[in-house]
Amino acid sequence: MAIKDVQAYIDRQGLVETEDSEAGKPIWRKPGFDGVRGLLEIEEELSRFLRERRDAQNLNREQVGMMVGLHHEIYARHERAGAKLRVARLLHLAELLDFSPIEAIYAAAPQFFGDTEQEAETRYKLVIRMLDLPAATAQNLLRLVEELSPDTGAQNAAKPPDTKRRG
Repeated sequence: MAIKDVQAYIDRQGLVETEDSEAGKPIWRKPGFDGVRGLLEIEEELSRFLRERRDAQNLNREQVGMMVGLHHEIYARHERAGAKLRVARLLHLAELLDFSPIEAIYAAAPQFFGDTEQEAETRYKLVIRMLDLPAATAQNLLRLVEELSPDTGAQNAAKPPDTKRRG
């Protein structure tokens, strides 16, 4: 059942009404470090990130297009923010270009990682380091973090983890 007071939800989440050329009507967004960035600007950051990753792998657009099953000109639209990048396509490109989707999210919307730029960078670096840990080390680190977390305990054992700031 849907909540009755959507305005209370909007206020609780810290959302602000904004105009966006992509939507064509008012939308609600959570401000980032420099206010509310347009959806097109986020697409442009993702595009820049993809281009840099492709270049880092010494691949050209034709090669990547072939591997994703697209004509290179169609793929090039993703690198120019001329075509919307679906999540499934982003995940496929992460496989091909050897990056974590978390890296792409941070490049486009670092505010998901913290309330300040420094906090976001610190958490991002921590997440990336954790992804590179051997499995046994990651498991030990998880135990340690769970012991250090103030919300760990029997009363929270059945509660799902807070995903508010997960990237």
